[in-house]
Amino acid sequence: MLIESRKTSLAILLLPFLLSVFSPMVSASYTADANEEESENEKSPSETWDLNNEVSYLECEDEVDSDGVVTEVCEYVFPWGGNEILQFKEYHTYETMKTRMMVLAQENPDIFQFHEGFNGGMNARGQETSTDSYEGWYYGHSSPWLKITGDVEDGEYNEFNGDTGNYPDRPDVMIVGNHHAREWMSYQTPILVMETIAFYYGKEPTDNDGDGLTDEDPWGDADGDGQVDDDGDCLALAPKYQDSNGDGKPCNPGDFGVDEDFSEVELTNMINNREIYLIPMLNTDGNIYDREVYMPGQCPGEEAWDCSAAGWRKNLRDNTVTGVTPIPDLDESVDEGCDGVDLNRNYQFEWGAPLGATGPLIPGACYAGQNNDVYNGPVDNTDNDGDCVGAPTPECVNEDHVDGKDDDGDGLVDEDWWGGNSEPETKFIQDMTEMNDDNGDGASEFKATLTYHSYSELVLYPWGHCTNCQSPDHDQLVYHGDQMATMTDYVNMQSSDLYPTSGDFCDWHYGVHGSYCYTMEIGTAFHQRPEDVDHIAVRNNGVAFYMIKIADNPRERADLEMANIVRNQIIIEPVIPDSGDIPVEMCLDDAFAIDLDVMKSHVMYRMVKPSRQQSDYGPKEWFTEPWSMTGFSVVKEGGECQLLNDSGTGYKVVANVPIGDDQTGNLHVKSMISTLGGTQKIEYPSNSQYYELKIDYRAPFGNVFGSMMLFMTVVVFVWGGLGVCLRMMMVDDEIKEGILDAEFVEDSS
Repeated sequence: MLIESRKTSLAILLLPFLLSVFSPMVSASYTADANEEESENEKSPSETWDLNNEVSYLECEDEVDSDGVVTEVCEYVFPWGGNEILQFKEYHTYETMKTRMMVLAQENPDIFQFHEGFNGGMNARGQETSTDSYEGWYYGHSSPWLKITGDVEDGEYNEFNGDTGNYPDRPDVMIVGNHHAREWMSYQTPILVMETIAFYYGKEPTDNDGDGLTDEDPWGDADGDGQVDDDGDCLALAPKYQDSNGDGKPCNPGDFGVDEDFSEVELTNMINNREIYLIPMLNTDGNIYDREVYMPGQCPGEEAWDCSAAGWRKNLRDNTVTGVTPIPDLDESVDEGCDGVDLNRNYQFEWGAPLGATGPLIPGACYAGQNNDVYNGPVDNTDNDGDCVGAPTPECVNEDHVDGKDDDGDGLVDEDWWGGNSEPETKFIQDMTEMNDDNGDGASEFKATLTYHSYSELVLYPWGHCTNCQSPDHDQLVYHGDQMATMTDYVNMQSSDLYPTSGDFCDWHYGVHGSYCYTMEIGTAFHQRPEDVDHIAVRNNGVAFYMIKIADNPRERADLEMANIVRNQIIIEPVIPDSGDIPVEMCLDDAFAIDLDVMKSHVMYRMVKPSRQQSDYGPKEWFTEPWSMTGFSVVKEGGECQLLNDSGTGYKVVANVPIGDDQTGNLHVKSMISTLGGTQKIEYPSNSQYYELKIDYRAPFGNVFGSMMLFMTVVVFVWGGLGVCLRMMMVDDEIKEGILDAEFVEDSS
């Protein structure tokens, strides 16, 4: 019986160990079975995402068809709440858009600043302007815009523009909607960009879709596997739920579960390190006229999206019949066959060609067949460079139009233009571009610009004015266009391959100011149906943030990415030394010229000691823990290293993280590296993730003498104490025996 009892005790003691050995097998088997069952079931949206999550982006309900089949029908619900307009179920008007911009600026004064037009003054071309110079011809509204950057009330003040938050080291990016009045989605999309920034700026990593994970599905194809549904939650749905936007392509951009869980930390970093000029509705005159006058007149009683008329495209310039300024136009109403200028043909680069025939024979005049939807504005017969002696002659007027060449051979370039920038709206863009010189180098700060149009589902890049031609940055422009085409499932092409244009926004920005400029032709109609507004805006939301990200140096970023330099550079797995600083090394490509300024390239680090709550809930709880930084230096000896993907060898840089030997906990590290060419703070790992290292106590316990003293102390107190206890126990036993042997005598007193 004793042997059996010992066997039983041994089995009980070994049971936890046996369970720990076999539990992974059981768990793996269960998981496989569960996954197989899940795959067979193919989930509905409410089974995939927690729709009770406070930031959930879906609202669903069951619908039963005539055959009794139950289908879950969902729609986007944006976390900032509000009415149908704020939920992108209806279009904003000029007034509701302007009001919302002012409200968000009031609620977010640290990052938003609201403006209309400019203060004006002497512009870069020597022209005196005022606030009135930027007001629309007909309704008298200037274009509303937001200045967006961290600490927007600080920085330098720009007296001409009227904005603060100008920092020499922050790249600038311009985002413009609604050049063409009838293209209503073109201003809804930048409004969603504005709402996204306002709501998510400064937030901790958030489970945006309610799947229990954070930051796992950023905009685009983050891991380069060709799949934009990076977390696979859309692909896990039953097929009938995968094409929520009805474009015929399952789990495509704009569908539920695609690009829905971006990094709030990355968004915040971008806002803090960029200056964003957001102009949702450039053509306020034309938009108001299209909504309130033109479309109701063309289709009485019908909604714009049910009307076969195309809509009003231009601004509301009064093009007189005579074309002679002193003779007044007695008809004060808009002449719909005559008036207006196409703003996207009115910029001063290759203006008038090859579409010069669209202009009237007499500047500013209206003639049948001459003035149409792409009328590019009046000819400028001013002797802009002052080379005429006496009365102007054809030989000295318009002889050096804006094309980047010295057409008249006088040593100056583009100083006597033929036309363009004649409208309040295009003057506004011109002056915003040319009067925004934060670092005093005499050049525009905008290295990246983006304009939204509709429709065609295209990404367009320069050139637009010539066919069978390429720009000097053709390959780089194609690269970035391809990234945005992947985000949207649009077609990327050179603008002139669609059709040639002259004097358009992107040709001017790129040709005159060297800005990488893209035109997004979004959606499938001029007046998109209201039920399409939210998913088209969502589909294009990431494009703006991509442009914001590359605004520091788009050419170099493209070069680095095309050569796979960024992808193949790595943080070498850190080895924790027995004592001293913890070295964090990176292996960089020889073609990557790192900027060793500690503010430009550094390792970010923080030590955390997880509480019970942090252990349960993870990185979200660590969001408020502050980061420190330490700079890199180049490793001189033994500095050769192996890049990823067998792409060759590179050189090492190292940053020594100052962690004391007596510190314990989890060390978070990530690196940000910049180039001498101006590309700023490429993150490793990407998407605002970080590496975690467990740090144990590394401090020594003393020298030999101290160890001997500690040993003697232990001997004296522990063994001595044990001896005393044994002695007391023996004494106690003797006393006990004496008491038991004693005779008790009754007290007789």
